[in-house]
Amino acid sequence: MNFILAQTQWYMYAILGGFFVLMIVMTIIPQRKQKKKMEAMMSSITVGDKIMTIGGFVGTIIELNEETGRYTLNVGSEEEPVNVVIVKNAIRSKL
Repeated sequence: MNFILAQTQWYMYAILGGFFVLMIVMTIIPQRKQKKKMEAMMSSITVGDKIMTIGGFVGTIIELNEETGRYTLNVGSEEEPVNVVIVKNAIRSKL
C-alpha cells in the first residue's frame, strides 16, 4: 500500500514540475521575441519616420540625438509645427 502511495506522489510531482517548466517556457519565449522585435524597430528609426509614443502622441521625427537618447517629434502639421522632445524609450510603435 505504501509503495502505491509513494508512486502516486512521484507522478504527481513529476506532472506538476512539467507544468511549471512548460509555464515558464511559454512566458519567456514570447517576451524574448517581442524584445527582439522592439530592438529592431528602435534601431530602424530615422528622421522623417512617423511614430506613436506610449502617451498616445502621433508625429514625425524631425531630429535624432543618439548620445542623449532624445528625439524631437513634430506632433502638429507642417504649416504649424508643434515640436515635442521625447526620450527613446517613450516610442511605442513605428507607423
